[in-house]
Amino acid sequence: MTKTTITERINSINFDTLTEDDFNFLVDRALKSVRKASGDRKPTKNQIANEGLKDKILEILGEGLTATDAGKAVGISVQKASALLKQMVDAHEVIRVTEGKQTLFRVPNAD
Repeated sequence: MTKTTITERINSINFDTLTEDDFNFLVDRALKSVRKASGDRKPTKNQIANEGLKDKILEILGEGLTATDAGKAVGISVQKASALLKQMVDAHEVIRVTEGKQTLFRVPNAD
């Protein structure tokens, strides 16, 4: 006997002839989904450490730096610096400016 997955069970439900068992299953799955999505979660160790790195990057940005220069100045990889800078752009803490072939990141009021 093979075990039915949740997706298979949901796909097999005929909503025209919904049984009480099927209805209870759907309600249970919906409640679990809501509980999981709305949990008050604390930030992870990495997220806390990244906030410190973002603060350091903000301190050195000034008139603008590339992700490479920001990574070297803070002592992290270019990939990590780029990811953190993207998060900061999304949060409107930093602006992204393209000058020729270079992409610079700077504090918005530093223009």
